Amino acid sequence: MAANRMSQYEIFIGTWNTTGNVFAVGDAPATHLVATDTYRWLPGKQFILHEVDARFGLDVSRSIEVMGYDLKQKKYFSRSYDDQGVSEEFSLELNRRRWRIVGQSVRFDGKFDPQANKLVGLWQLKTSKRQWQSWIELELVRA
Repeated sequence: MAANRMSQYEIFIGTWNTTGNVFAVGDAPATHLVATDTYRWLPGKQFILHEVDARFGLDVSRSIEVMGYDLKQKKYFSRSYDDQGVSEEFSLELNRRRWRIVGQSVRFDGKFDPQANKLVGLWQLKTSKRQWQSWIELELVRA
């Protein structure tokens, strides 16, 4: 059952206080990120809904993401939707305390602390030269 496949993702369930340093990328200046990330099971525990309310400096950004397991492709995935009309699909990998997200233009690599109350990691953006550049250094702390 997919519910069994998703059980390891219980580690996310709850509310997280997120802070981060956003690096200067292209024309965008460096700034600081403050956000609230909330993860909750959808009925049946087949999918997780992740809601984000973030501030990049003075700019507000809100998004939702649905995380799950694709039985046909035999992989964990998510799809995000933001308040600017952008949607992206990601491959997910949770291996013990290591958390990875890979999309077409962004990726994340992070690690949970032993108590699963803190997640620290780095988002990267793919540049026009198709190379990965550091974008956001993040820390999520369970509320």
